[in-house]
Amino acid sequence: MVAPDRIDQQILHALQLSPRAPFARIASVIGVSEQTVARRYQRLRTTGVVRVLARANPTRLPGKSYWTLRIGCRPGTAATLADALARRDDTSWVSIGAGGAEITCQALVDDQQAGLLHHLPRASNVLTFTAHQLLHRFVGRGESDWIAPGHELDDAQRAALLEGVATVTHDRSVQVEEADAPLLDALARDGRASWAALAAATGWTQRQVALRVATLTTAGAVYFDLDVASSAVGIHTVANLWFTVAPADLAAVGAQLADHTELAYAAAVTGRTNLMASAMCRDAAALYHYLTTKVAAIPGVQAVETVPLLTRVKQAHFLIQNGRVHEPRRPAP
Repeated sequence: MVAPDRIDQQILHALQLSPRAPFARIASVIGVSEQTVARRYQRLRTTGVVRVLARANPTRLPGKSYWTLRIGCRPGTAATLADALARRDDTSWVSIGAGGAEITCQALVDDQQAGLLHHLPRASNVLTFTAHQLLHRFVGRGESDWIAPGHELDDAQRAALLEGVATVTHDRSVQVEEADAPLLDALARDGRASWAALAAATGWTQRQVALRVATLTTAGAVYFDLDVASSAVGIHTVANLWFTVAPADLAAVGAQLADHTELAYAAAVTGRTNLMASAMCRDAAALYHYLTTKVAAIPGVQAVETVPLLTRVKQAHFLIQNGRVHEPRRPAP
């Protein structure tokens, strides 16, 4: 497998900024042919480097909430439990860290039913368990840059790529409805599926599909994301960062962290540590440099716990196997 080169990484960055951008527009922005972009994207997808997907905004699902779970395991049991969690439809970002002793994952919880928050603490192989509800996701420029370190699109390229793209209005009157399930299922498998393919999956017309996708995404009820095999793009050190921040400084610190190119994610959460982030660095030295420079320069940060991740088992939707993105496996009947 050939490592992604500069053109591949610029394609990935363009997709991170605008996941459904037409290949012709991406080609114009990075200065290659449309056929080159299409061919390289298909290679990156089929070899498990990247998958584009859509996700419902968890804060906009009635009766549901999004939680990050930290699960301390008995020695030798983390891999089996992580695999079982990855098979579930209500989990994402399943990882083994802390020297193999801790699993972290995110879970979509139905507030009216007993689920993972009820059953996991009672499992015989679970030694410790904490659950942290997501309160606010900080979105900044940083999470659009980590995927292509050193090969990011410049400001002019960004502007050209995003010209005419609708601004997210965060209209909370628009909600994901039961009838949207087939559409979201299809977009979870392939976020760049054609309107014709989405129409076939839903039984709607292509125009109805296009209008519904535009309505949901513009309102912020649904967003597009990328599952990327991070090691394939030169990211070899991944860590969860758990920050302790004074409440008065939480919004400001979160906004600053969201603009750090080393972070793929930052959110305010409940619990003893009230802000968490995911750092993606080339190596341990780069992580150390980040912590002792950018993080150290933020006055509102009182403390930070760094938990290196040894193994990523599942990303937003797809599994990671042998360092590549794969279709999810379902539990045996």
